[in-house]
Amino acid sequence: MTKYTKGILITIAGAACWGISGTCTQYLCSVQGVNSVWLTQIRLIFAGIILICLGFLTEREKFHEFTHTPKDFCYCMAFGICGLMFTQYAYTTSISKTNSGTATVLQYFSVVIVLIASCIAARKRPVFREILGIFSSITGIFLVATHGNFSSLYISQEGLVWGLLSAVAAAIYIMMPQKLMKKWGSILPIGWGMFFGGIAFFFLMRVWQIPMSFDREIVFGLIFIVLVGTVCAFVLFLMGSTYIGPARGNMVGCVEPLVATLTSATVLHTVFLPMDILGFVLILATVFILARK
Repeated sequence: MTKYTKGILITIAGAACWGISGTCTQYLCSVQGVNSVWLTQIRLIFAGIILICLGFLTEREKFHEFTHTPKDFCYCMAFGICGLMFTQYAYTTSISKTNSGTATVLQYFSVVIVLIASCIAARKRPVFREILGIFSSITGIFLVATHGNFSSLYISQEGLVWGLLSAVAAAIYIMMPQKLMKKWGSILPIGWGMFFGGIAFFFLMRVWQIPMSFDREIVFGLIFIVLVGTVCAFVLFLMGSTYIGPARGNMVGCVEPLVATLTSATVLHTVFLPMDILGFVLILATVFILARK
């Protein structure tokens, strides 16, 4: 097996873990009645601790240097709160208001938001290919939200709002840590960011006041989301992208909404109509349109 093929397979595995995690989140929120605030806090703190430990074991020298660089460490705290905390909460709430497939696809609108922000920062107009990508994505969102009917929404208004907020949050998550990741890699900033975001979320939302009951299915679902849907997904996707490059990694990452949609339909019996699928295709096509240099 060539290095490139191995990279493709590893990246697919990481994206698939994210997709299955979305369906697991839908099950916990919609079927088991788990509060999205409570679930977000658990996911951030425990996944953050695991990634911090992984960073300590694999990059011990860099770990000590990073924790003793106050400027970068404080920026990581801000990233955890403004980027990771916002992203995870908006995405989880979007799933609870719609379904894992729709929420995951709507989050991919972040690609367009990043493009627009980049054009504004560079003070340049988007080229034809970029305009085409923006049009494709907006048309896809329109079809998913209304099924082509201008007078009514097919998904709930809350679901649409949280889906678009999830895209904004994901765009912040993409843009905010770029300098940190170039200097320190990904595991340490993401791990510490998740931990700080989870701790801040715990106090901001007063999570201790939220009543929560446990059974075997909820515990298993939480463990799966933290270990497989967050830690394994992140590590596998990062590892695969080092073999095939970030642009191809981003395109292969489109496996995530595909898996989320398929598992939501087969396991939770979520109904997706042809108009949904067409909208999904148009939104995800944006990734491929903008991936070409």
